Amino acid sequence: MCGRYTLYHDEEDLTSLFEVEAFPLTPRYNVAPTQQVSWVRQRPSGAREVMTGRWGFVPRWVKDPAAFRASLINARAETAAEKPSFRDALRHARCAIPASGFYEWRREGVRKQPYHVIRSDGAPLLLAGLYAERPVDSGGPSAAILTCAANERIAELHDRMPVVLDALQLACWLDAKLDRPDEIEQLLGPCPNDVLDAYPVHPRVGNARIDDAGLVQAIHV
Repeated sequence: MCGRYTLYHDEEDLTSLFEVEAFPLTPRYNVAPTQQVSWVRQRPSGAREVMTGRWGFVPRWVKDPAAFRASLINARAETAAEKPSFRDALRHARCAIPASGFYEWRREGVRKQPYHVIRSDGAPLLLAGLYAERPVDSGGPSAAILTCAANERIAELHDRMPVVLDALQLACWLDAKLDRPDEIEQLLGPCPNDVLDAYPVHPRVGNARIDDAGLVQAIHV
C-alpha cells in the first residue's frame, strides 16, 4: 500500500538521477490521491521526459473519466499483467515516480501511528509506476504506483510496500523496447531490507489538507 508520499529533494537531485533537463517542483510533504503529481517516462527514442497528471489511474479504455470512481492509486505488481486496467500500461506505459519518502501507518494499541519511510542513504526514492495518457479535455494523464509484498523491514509497518527501483533497475524499467511482462518481472519484488529506514511522525499527516515541513520531523512515541 502507498497512499501518501513526500517529495522535497532538490531539483538537481532529480534531474541528475533521471537524466532529464529539468524537473520543476515545489516541496511537498503530504502528497495525496487525486492530486497532481509528476513522473518520468522514456520515449522509444530513448529520450526521457517529465509528465504531470492525476494520482489515480484511469485506464485509456474508460469512455467517461469523470464517471470513473475506482480508486486506482496502486497496482499490485503480482497481478498487473493480467488486470484489464493495467496490463497494457505494464507493457507500454511504465514510468518512475520520484519521492523523498512515503508514509505508512502501524496499529499501536487503539491508535495508528504514522511512519515516514525514506532511503537509508538519503537519496530520492524511485517508485515504479504506470501511467495513462489522455487529452487534458478528457481528464488528462494519470498514474498509479506499483506495490509488492513488504520486505522484512516494512512488514513491521504493513504487509505491502511500493516497488522501489535502484538506479540500474530504472534503466530497464523505463526501456520502451521491453514490452513483455517476463522481461521486467524481476524488478517487481521488494527492495533489500537495508535500503529503507522508517521513523514515527505526527498523526496530523493523516489530514491531506496539511502540507508543511513539520510533517517529516521525527517524534518520540
